[in-house]
Amino acid sequence: MKKAILTLAALAALQSGFAMASNGGTVNFSGSIVKEPCAQNSSTLLSYAQNPRQYQAARKMASGQSCSGMDNTQSLSIAAVNMAGSTAQSNGQLVTIVYN
Repeated sequence: MKKAILTLAALAALQSGFAMASNGGTVNFSGSIVKEPCAQNSSTLLSYAQNPRQYQAARKMASGQSCSGMDNTQSLSIAAVNMAGSTAQSNGQLVTIVYN
């Protein structure tokens, strides 16, 4: 029974990847945005992603009524990415923020 469930889960995971690839890289959103994210500079977000203690401290500060700050997030992660430019290829970092 476990083998059948694992097989179905693997097929579902693969199918979701095919759907994304066939969609030309377009991200679809369903839901509503109640408050826009608060303005944060990229160096601050990178610092939070690299230092979990700073991120946890930032999550304790209330952002107020006008925007969603770090207190309205579920997670913050960092990943290395390759960036292909017109003349050269370089490496960069991608910070992903998941809001509530």
